Amino acid sequence: MLPAASGVEVSPILLVFIGFTVGVVGGFIGIGGGYMVTPALIVFGFPGHLAVGTDITHIFGKSVISSIRHWHLGNVDVKLGLLTVAGTLLGIELGVRILNHLKGTGLSDVAVLGASLAMLVGIGSFMAWESRKSIKLLDKWYDEGKPLPSEVYASGLSKRIRSLEWRPMVSFKAAKVSASFWVVLFLGFATGTLSGFFGVGGGFLRTPALAYGLGCSTFMAVGTDLFIMSLSGGFGSLRHAMSGNVDLTAAVIMLVGAAVGAQIGAQATRYVRGPSIRLILAYSILLAIIGAALRLGYVLTGRVIELLRLSAVAFTLGEMTLLVCTIIGLMVFGLLAQRGRPVPRRLRSLVISPAQPADGLPLKES
Repeated sequence: MLPAASGVEVSPILLVFIGFTVGVVGGFIGIGGGYMVTPALIVFGFPGHLAVGTDITHIFGKSVISSIRHWHLGNVDVKLGLLTVAGTLLGIELGVRILNHLKGTGLSDVAVLGASLAMLVGIGSFMAWESRKSIKLLDKWYDEGKPLPSEVYASGLSKRIRSLEWRPMVSFKAAKVSASFWVVLFLGFATGTLSGFFGVGGGFLRTPALAYGLGCSTFMAVGTDLFIMSLSGGFGSLRHAMSGNVDLTAAVIMLVGAAVGAQIGAQATRYVRGPSIRLILAYSILLAIIGAALRLGYVLTGRVIELLRLSAVAFTLGEMTLLVCTIIGLMVFGLLAQRGRPVPRRLRSLVISPAQPADGLPLKES
């Protein structure tokens, strides 16, 4: 067992497993995984402020690894990332200050778990609705024999946001979008504040914000968000370390597993279409709601109901394992599809095959 800075003993194997699973999920859907890891560390015995700081430090290292892989895949818009991170850094400072205030009142555990639960419900529900609607549209086109695009959205939110011509307007070549400088800056500030407070990279907010808000492809949103987290995470880690909120040993051990998992997750994006990534993100958020509710119940009952603690731990580990198996399964079926092998009917429009290439153009006959 590994003694944490707070005196809590945690198995290194468990920390490696958490890092690996969150690495796979994060590399695939562009998140740091803080909304899963921070509450889990609280249940494993970490105080709320220490769970937040340790997780954001682990997220920083994992995001660097993932963003490098996505850079090679062409999924990063550096200009968009740098502008967003400018607002993110200001937001992180505000979020850390809010958390430090709550730490002094002894309410950090309840505040972090309660606020994250409310936010996850709203975001997860919307993404589940939109992604399923987009997949139904892809299924319809597939049955009609139409070529499938790599990306499709059932929400027109991005058009309304990009119509806000608050000058100066900025064009992002790699992401193939343009938007108001102030809109992008505010997006970074809002997600940065949440990142500093919850100890998350902000990816479960920023990835859908880049996709639904600015109209980036899901692949570009994933890669650019990981690039942003690799920059903002360093600042967040430093601020939390200065506040005594980081167990560096635990963060490094989780990063060992994340280094492997992030490569797998990023590679898996090559074999699927955008809506499938958003669907996995939506369900990862919805599953996290149940785990967060169990953990919040354990904290609110004075940490005396052992069944709640064990249920929260079991659900958290099961949730992470399920998501990893789903992502790896999609990658395997994508590989089979690209080799011309049959795949289940429900997955035909989700994975990329020679008959339906990623650019949506019919394959030319030789």
